[in-house]
Amino acid sequence: MAVVMEISFYPIGTGSPSVSDEIVEVVKALKEAGFEPQVGPMGTVVEVETFEDALEALRVAREAALRVVDRAVFVVKIDERRDKELTAEGKVRSVERKIQE
Repeated sequence: MAVVMEISFYPIGTGSPSVSDEIVEVVKALKEAGFEPQVGPMGTVVEVETFEDALEALRVAREAALRVVDRAVFVVKIDERRDKELTAEGKVRSVERKIQE
């Protein structure tokens, strides 16, 4: 993988402090579109080959969100690396290894 993207989706106007039902719809849509979302406590990570694939995943997430709410805020982080393989797990392992040093 060459691109790791984290999407944080904040539905507005749900009438409830809980937003898990709305987030589930976004995660389901990503899976149905062929992505492998990794749900975390503050966002969902998607690993893809290209920047264009990352934009497609974001498009899928946006459309799913706006099917269930009238307003949505997204925070997106994209890490694109060209010099070597990039994965979310590899990023975590790198930090954990350095903590042990």
